[in-house]
Amino acid sequence: MKTLLKQSILLTAIVLMFSSNAFAQNYLQNPKYGVDEEARKECATNLSLYREQYNHRNYDMAKPYWQKVLTTCPAASQNSYIHGVRMMKIWIEAEQNPTRRVELVDSLMMIYDMRIQYFNRKGTLLGQKGMDLASLASDRYEEAYGFLKESVEIEEDASDAPVLYTLMAITKTMYDNQKLSAENVIETYSVIADYIDIQVASKPDDAVLTQVKENVDAIFSSAGVANCENLTQIFEQRVENSPDDVELLKKTYNLLNANRCQDKGFYRNTAEKLFTKDPSASLAYELAKIFSGLNNYGKAESYFKKAVELESDTLRKSIYLVEYAGVVFNNLKRPQEARTLALRSLAINPNMGYAYIVIGHIYAAEKSSFSDEFQKKTVYWAAVDKFIKAKQTDPTLEGDCNRYIEAYSQYFPAQNDIFFQDLNLGDRYTVGGWINEVTTVRARP
Repeated sequence: MKTLLKQSILLTAIVLMFSSNAFAQNYLQNPKYGVDEEARKECATNLSLYREQYNHRNYDMAKPYWQKVLTTCPAASQNSYIHGVRMMKIWIEAEQNPTRRVELVDSLMMIYDMRIQYFNRKGTLLGQKGMDLASLASDRYEEAYGFLKESVEIEEDASDAPVLYTLMAITKTMYDNQKLSAENVIETYSVIADYIDIQVASKPDDAVLTQVKENVDAIFSSAGVANCENLTQIFEQRVENSPDDVELLKKTYNLLNANRCQDKGFYRNTAEKLFTKDPSASLAYELAKIFSGLNNYGKAESYFKKAVELESDTLRKSIYLVEYAGVVFNNLKRPQEARTLALRSLAINPNMGYAYIVIGHIYAAEKSSFSDEFQKKTVYWAAVDKFIKAKQTDPTLEGDCNRYIEAYSQYFPAQNDIFFQDLNLGDRYTVGGWINEVTTVRARP
């Protein structure tokens, strides 16, 4: 009798609660609470009873009321599923009976399915479903892989980082158990890596994203599926068939780059195709260095020019210019142009001490442009001046500069040669020819 009285009072309180605001006033007419008024009242009662127990962490006491909510009014509240997942995980972890544990895991999967049915958000919920299945039933990794893969296909670069990580981990498990080919693993990694890169670019200071990226890369590396040979085998014909597919070119280039295939012809061909379709300073610089290493200085120069032209960052542009100057001087044998490039580097970045080193070496190599023996030796004054300037500009270069200064100072004119030129130590002197630098008279040490 007392129990019935309590339930009657509680039901009255619930009805009053639901009638206390505009939304609640309509619950008896809202079909999401049940098929008829009686069912809706029952739904309201069970919602209140389970929530009360849930909020006090009395999950076992909440269970029968929560189950009735899912049965009588599954569309009433999304929280019923959020709370249900939390309770199910606790019950699964506590269950010692293997058979019963399997049943509980199946029930958890059903809760996700019902939430998707009544509240959509399929992509996100499939990701959570897959992660939970992978965590709670590792032997069902193939099912988990299917949920995670579909989730990422739906959510794309909006996928949660833990979902992307878990998909990569289970992809490796699938490969280890001969459920996927090496090509499948590479394709999945490529997609995941692209999405994570997009997320990291938008949140560069997010430590969690950075860690996920590192972990995904580590899993892929440990899978042992990527090497230059099989990447070439998988992607070369695709690139050949679709040379205008920028996304394919980017994917292929990134995979080849990550696996250090820079010395392969397919890498160079892919990079050049990508540059044609999606030019960037960094890619031009990469190609310039590659072709320099292959002694193809004509192509290297072409890409250095493009790198300088496309680069907006002054520091990087100054680096490109000074390296370009080195190629023009050492390999293309155009010293005056090389100096001009080094001076351009200094004009946009006065702290580029290495540019002075390049100019110093250019001057030291120009003694053959003079016929007079004394004048040949004066180029070393101008060269040493540049090494002194280099270490003043960038103290980290001091060790190298001191070695250059010591080496080239041995070629200064002897003191008696200076005397016969009617010069004195410390005098100002202009080195002739195209060098045209004012320097200081010094004798060989």
